[in-house]
Amino acid sequence: MDVSIDGIGGGGMWFTLSLINAGLAESTGRGRLNWWLLSLLLGPIATLLIVVMGRGPIVDVLPAALPGGQQASASSSASSSAWRP
Repeated sequence: MDVSIDGIGGGGMWFTLSLINAGLAESTGRGRLNWWLLSLLLGPIATLLIVVMGRGPIVDVLPAALPGGQQASASSSASSSAWRP
């Protein structure tokens, strides 16, 4: 049995790259599903966009996700001392 990169085919490599891009996008604070779909269309160009565009917007943590069961106040702003991952 001969196992080589040619056995995967271009489609398999493209799909694998799209999964890698989805993980990379999530690590930079962007939506995994959106970037996975975009990567299926654009492939390596999507990888370049993810790397060049930088981090996504910072999203406030939901009150249920705060450590110790703390409640987030309604008057808290982005500069508050709320816990962020």
